[in-house]
Amino acid sequence: MQSSINRDGRLPDPDELIAEGEPTFADAALETAREKADQDLNALQQELRLLKARIGVLREDAEAALKAKAASVDASAHAQLGSYPWAKLTAAICATFIAARLVRNVPLGVMFAGYAGHLSQARRR
Repeated sequence: MQSSINRDGRLPDPDELIAEGEPTFADAALETAREKADQDLNALQQELRLLKARIGVLREDAEAALKAKAASVDASAHAQLGSYPWAKLTAAICATFIAARLVRNVPLGVMFAGYAGHLSQARRR
């Protein structure tokens, strides 16, 4: 480090010291690489804590929204189907499945004959 007094005994201009990379005041301490790394580490740790807190808040909001939606769907099902809505919905799906199987097993000619008989009766009326 250069002395703050030049060879000729006068104090240097502060701009000369700044140009040479020295602090403007003799008692100003230079920041070491270790101190800079520690400051960066502390800043990153603080940011990490903030991000974790934000993620926790978002997670709680998402859970609350899902619970509210589930309660809304359940209330809607009860309003439409009354007591035991899921059992009634299951019974309706099973009945539809059985009816589809029966219709698939009925020969096509029998269905047309029944339909033709229905049309002829409708024309007579």
